[in-house]
Amino acid sequence: MTKSDPKKQSIYKYSIRLDIEQDAWNWYNGCNEIANGLDWKQLESKEVVKNISGKTNEEAFVFLIPYLKQRYIDEKKEIDENLSFLNKEFKKKFNKACQKIVDLLGKPLYRNDFYIDLTTFPRCPLNYEGGYLMICTGSVDPIAMFLHELIHFQFIHYWAKNPTSAVNKLNNEQFEWLKESLTVILDEDFYPIIQEPDQGYKLHKKFRQELHKFWKANKDFDKLVEFGLKRLPHFVLNAK
Repeated sequence: MTKSDPKKQSIYKYSIRLDIEQDAWNWYNGCNEIANGLDWKQLESKEVVKNISGKTNEEAFVFLIPYLKQRYIDEKKEIDENLSFLNKEFKKKFNKACQKIVDLLGKPLYRNDFYIDLTTFPRCPLNYEGGYLMICTGSVDPIAMFLHELIHFQFIHYWAKNPTSAVNKLNNEQFEWLKESLTVILDEDFYPIIQEPDQGYKLHKKFRQELHKFWKANKDFDKLVEFGLKRLPHFVLNAK
């Protein structure tokens, strides 16, 4: 909280933790699904993945809990440093980041409190209902990762759950394409809050390029969603 604007700094809240059950859940789900053109288990060693992929939740957790406990011991210094870094970055930039999203999207945040779990798996899922999201250990720009998920939260709340919006009528594949690609707004508008523009998934690269060009010319998120909906069928139909 700063002396210059204490009320503004107290609007939004967050908590950061490392929870082994949540981390294990992310490992299990990440190694048992392919999403946005990415097979997550290919990012980890085959020796570890064979104990998770294709297993039941119970079978996988018999391996995962001891594995992660030992990993936390072996990587204690790095994990502690990462938690310290996350807390420092969030203390410094969190409120500014939230307010920037409000300003650019033109809508208040759907909630003011967020729960951030550190994860040792290279995937950052979210939970809209509870305001939960994950940030990977070793992240050099955790606020950028938070903002990526926050845009998802806002899009889900104001568009996907709006029965009058055309977004509400998209199938799952179309929705994921649009949701993941709208993060193109994380470019120079967010410096110095973030260090690099959002890259997104390789699968969506050409679609994102069109959205980014439109965003730079208009800087209107409602119009960006409309433009994305208009261009979406062409890209999804030619995605494979």
